[in-house]
Amino acid sequence: MSKAYITQEGQIDPREFLLQNRCSERIKPSLLREVKTEAVLVFARTALERFFTQMDEAQYHPRVGDPEDTRYIYETLHDLKETLARHVVNADYLIHLVQGAQKYPELRRLAQFEQPLIEYYDVMAQKVAAHYRGRPAYLPEFLVVCVMSHWILEEEHSIALFPFLKGIDLLELIAAFERHRKEMEKEEACTITDIHELSIRIVEKLQQKKFKLNTKRVSKSRKRK
Repeated sequence: MSKAYITQEGQIDPREFLLQNRCSERIKPSLLREVKTEAVLVFARTALERFFTQMDEAQYHPRVGDPEDTRYIYETLHDLKETLARHVVNADYLIHLVQGAQKYPELRRLAQFEQPLIEYYDVMAQKVAAHYRGRPAYLPEFLVVCVMSHWILEEEHSIALFPFLKGIDLLELIAAFERHRKEMEKEEACTITDIHELSIRIVEKLQQKKFKLNTKRVSKSRKRK
């Protein structure tokens, strides 16, 4: 991908970044309750992109139990990442939008338009950051699956705007991880049960979040978690 948004000083130009990182087929909800589902997908895309980037840079091949489950899990999640990249933005887009809006007046209206999504994503990211307190997240890809499952299946939120999600069997993905629970448990670290519980708390925070439009300012975005 072109890095034309990097200035001669080595800084990111928010305007160029936003132009080059727009989704080709973005699905943008109009109702706040649907924007919350969008925030879940932004959370998923961001986490999966960071996970796969780290794996590629380390030349590490993750494994969950036997080769069949490993292949199913990571091929499915990689395909989901690619699909999300076409239809929803990621946290980097939101961060640079807020930063750009503070400097460039022409971005302020766009930032205001995206404000509900920014706040909904932030409340989820804050919960993750508070949970790990600077520690590396254990099995972030499993957390993505759990959050999506809890939001879509257990809380029964509509995915009508995102029909591609119908092709993702979240319960089977969870089952594939669960079949190898003992192998993935880490002493004095993060367990599978802990990830399940964290996903519930993340969803609860998102459920409780109420958006209130403030026309006087643009909310600050949290830095990369």
